[in-house]
Amino acid sequence: MIKQLRDYQKQAIIKTYEWLSKNSGNPCIVAPTGSGKAWICAGLCEDVLHNWPGRKILVLSHVKELLVQDAEKIRQVWPEAPIGIYSAGLGTKDMNTITVAGIQSIWKKGKELGHIDLVIVDEAHLIQNQDQGMYRTLLSDLEDINPRMRVIGLTATPYRLGQGLLTEGDDAIFDALIESVTIDDLLRRGFLAKLTSTFTDMKINVDGVKKVQGDFEKQELEERVNNVSNNTRIVQETIKRAGDRRAWLIFCVSVSHAEALRDEFIAHGIEAATITGKTSSSERERIFNDFKAGKIKALTNVGVATTGFDYPDIDVIVMARPTLSPGLFVQMSGRGMRVKSPGHHKDCLVLDFAGNIERHGPLTKIIPPRRTIPKSKRKQMENLGEMFKLCPKCRKAVLRRARECPNCGHQFRELTELNTTQDIMGAESEPVQDTNITNMTDTNGGIKRMAVRKWDWKVKYTRRDSIPMIRVDFYGEDLNAGPKQQFLMFLHGGETSKRAYRNLQKLLRGVKLPGSNELRGARELHILADTIKEHYEPPSWIEYRENGNYVNITNYGWD
Repeated sequence: MIKQLRDYQKQAIIKTYEWLSKNSGNPCIVAPTGSGKAWICAGLCEDVLHNWPGRKILVLSHVKELLVQDAEKIRQVWPEAPIGIYSAGLGTKDMNTITVAGIQSIWKKGKELGHIDLVIVDEAHLIQNQDQGMYRTLLSDLEDINPRMRVIGLTATPYRLGQGLLTEGDDAIFDALIESVTIDDLLRRGFLAKLTSTFTDMKINVDGVKKVQGDFEKQELEERVNNVSNNTRIVQETIKRAGDRRAWLIFCVSVSHAEALRDEFIAHGIEAATITGKTSSSERERIFNDFKAGKIKALTNVGVATTGFDYPDIDVIVMARPTLSPGLFVQMSGRGMRVKSPGHHKDCLVLDFAGNIERHGPLTKIIPPRRTIPKSKRKQMENLGEMFKLCPKCRKAVLRRARECPNCGHQFRELTELNTTQDIMGAESEPVQDTNITNMTDTNGGIKRMAVRKWDWKVKYTRRDSIPMIRVDFYGEDLNAGPKQQFLMFLHGGETSKRAYRNLQKLLRGVKLPGSNELRGARELHILADTIKEHYEPPSWIEYRENGNYVNITNYGWD
């Protein structure tokens, strides 16, 4: 079977084997929507059982459509596969060497499953870092039976709101992200269809809508979005811009919003229907079939057509649901990236009335959400004393001597304390440069550039004398590569401390720094590191020079 997979699908399995052979813990395979995660799952199942007979595999997912896909792919390439399906929604509770199961049906059945060697979790971003929820309960029960059990995740979005990457956090179940292909690669090779977007005349205004658990509060968002004026304008502009496109998928805020948009489409002469979590299985299947057959042009939905719904010929996606979740944004967009059938538009038009593209950026450059800082630590950061102050406008923590808030642009009044060489953009008139850094125009200096996906700030201690310092880790777009590291040694004295302050000022884009007497020990460094992670954006790129096993980071830039 593995010979029949695409090269990047094979590579994902090979990389996973390599990681498992060298590490304890659990990896998560990252594969874009439309790349064939179900085929990777099928390849893993067959290859594991052919190479290690007698093992037992559990494949988990949260929707029956994904269970059906996973089981079908396994059977297509391995007709004699010893497979059972355990799902109340599908009316079957069979267990076998390979058990494909719905988490809602099986999460309390750990003892019945018994000894499991490998668990494969489709849509693994649904697993919480905290040791709670259905997935964690089942996995914990299975680990009690077999402590050597391994878990392999599959997802297109390896992050969660408030949690950051699936590998972040003390209780994270995954220890590594394995990536073998990108959206750009799949587009270039014709395995995905292109998305096109255009500015819409109508924009949903969500200013002031309360945020709960990292996203917009549902009731307030419903009240803001779902009204006659918004719905009429969305429908009219969709009809105008969609033209002769045939299959329109509309993402809505709530059931009532989906029904209101459906009725508005019908009032404008467009065949439309609605599916929600409350739609019965038989009715949902009928509506999907009519949509695919062209009997329905506009399909409004809420919380249904993001995962497990596979119709390649969707050629219009309407985003009427604003979200702060990059994962949800990716899942919604991904519904239009399947390769189209002959005779259909080759691309998919995205009409983003919700402002999600502006909020999250292009799909190829999604920035994972940050981890939520615990309340106890946030409270500590709000009482930072001399080192920081709160901006009265946006309530973000800002270095005390800052002239301008880097988050909202608020101008502070205490100008006499500030460095008056700063220009209106908040940068030094003459940027401070380290004397040991080669000019960036020196093409022979061995300098390389790396796009930065995220950064992390940690307090570490020198090996020789245990002096605390800050280590900044810059992560590139290659999920398998380790970070480029920079050490800020504020407490070492002399030129070393001065260089740390200069580099910090550049990393904070010219914001005035705490004085040398304000960073006195590990406590202050921890506060500084946590505050920067919470309130400052990493650079878009870094430039560095390799020096043996180390790198010298020479420059930063923000696009």
